[in-house]
Amino acid sequence: MASLTQAGPDQAFQEHVADGRLWLQYCDDCGQAVFMPRILCQHCSSLALQWRPVSGRGTVHSLTVLHQRSKPNHAIVLVDLDEGPRMMSRLPEVAPEDIRIGMRVQARIDGEDGARAVVFDPAEDTQ
Repeated sequence: MASLTQAGPDQAFQEHVADGRLWLQYCDDCGQAVFMPRILCQHCSSLALQWRPVSGRGTVHSLTVLHQRSKPNHAIVLVDLDEGPRMMSRLPEVAPEDIRIGMRVQARIDGEDGARAVVFDPAEDTQ
């Protein structure tokens, strides 16, 4: 296994979420959280990015329902994480018609080693 300093940002992301938690990069220079994984801070172009585990809590910003003849309908959501970045993902255990803009959600890591994905579930404290 390559070290995190030698691996690209996507490989490092996969290695970090292998423990079942969401990790984001944070910039040591401007303090902003960064997502998608990258080499340079999208806010200040610094190379000083460090990985940190985060809460994974967020709010559904928008959704699109995909209608396919051969598969059940499912929704793609944009989630504003409490830490700042916006992520595209899914709520696989929730019917598309039950997803609402403003819904509070909690990230969970789904999938197998090397192919993990961040998905969301409704947060227990949904208001």
